[in-house]
Amino acid sequence: MSQYLTKEEIKQWRSSLEKITLEEYARRLGKVLEEDKKTSDIIDIVMQNEKRLYSSKEKTDAKSQIVSIAKKSVDMQDTMLLSNEKSTLASVKEKITCKKPLTTREDAVLEHFAKNKGKIVYAKDLATLLGLPTDYVYKYIKNLRTKINEEILQNADKGGYIFNI
Repeated sequence: MSQYLTKEEIKQWRSSLEKITLEEYARRLGKVLEEDKKTSDIIDIVMQNEKRLYSSKEKTDAKSQIVSIAKKSVDMQDTMLLSNEKSTLASVKEKITCKKPLTTREDAVLEHFAKNKGKIVYAKDLATLLGLPTDYVYKYIKNLRTKINEEILQNADKGGYIFNI
């Protein structure tokens, strides 16, 4: 009888529903794992007998540190983009002069146009933004055109509107 696990015993361990490690399974059978095999892996040849064992706690700590750093960088990037976007919107709104003050919905439509300046914006996108049926959006676009002094809101060739400033 061999003191090492056989291939059949390893297959039995893999097919068992019990969740135990291979080392524990070998201990139950009174056997050991054969670890001294010739290797052709370059890292094993170079490092020879040096063990590279890391505890799971160290791995977990490293992973949590990496995740927290990644979250911080994403948050920082989001705040930078948001501040750049706000400054861009503010600068766009300062070039624009209005005859009358804008309502909150008209202001939201203007901000959406400013975010997408030079691009085609469709009424259905604005309807989704405002949470209104598409038919009501045309009223806000018409009011916005009458309240803005400049001719910067134009119809696109293929439908929709383009905000040119």
